[in-house]
Parts: sequence; C-alpha cells; structure tokens
Amino acid sequence: MLWLALAAALTVREFRAGLPFAPTSWSFTFPLGACVTGTGALAARTGSQLFVWAAVVLYTLLIAAWAVVSYRSLRHAAAHAGGPESRA
Repeated sequence: MLWLALAAALTVREFRAGLPFAPTSWSFTFPLGACVTGTGALAARTGSQLFVWAAVVLYTLLIAAWAVVSYRSLRHAAAHAGGPESRA
C-alpha cells in the first residue's frame, strides 16, 4: 500500500502543477487493479470486513482512475484526430 500512497501524493502534486496527459497514464490503473484483486482475494479467504471495505474503496478508486484516464485519452485522441497537417 506504500506505493499507492506515494503514487497518489506524486500524482496530486503534479496535477496541481499542470500535469499534461500522456498515454502512459494508463500504467497507473494496472497495479491498482492488481491490488484490488489481491485485496478482494484476501477478503474472500479471511472473511475479514476490513479487507472487504478496503477492496471496495480500492475498487472505487480504480473505477475513478479508469474513468479519468479514459476521458483524457478520448480528448487527446480527438485533438489529434486531424493528423499532423491540422496541428500546423
């Protein structure tokens, strides 16, 4: 979970400084998805309500991250859809 705290803190800091979109933004969703899957498996194995709620919170964060990156990807694609001559 330390990576999640560090990644979130760095992302918030860069976002405030005007973080430009890059297709590599998708790379944040994959480890978060793995963490959700692992936490969900722990919840199923142990029956612990702590893990259940942690999995729900992480899943909500995953959906939010996915939605933001999807939206920004579509905006980026639309801005570059005309080809190089339209940006000149």
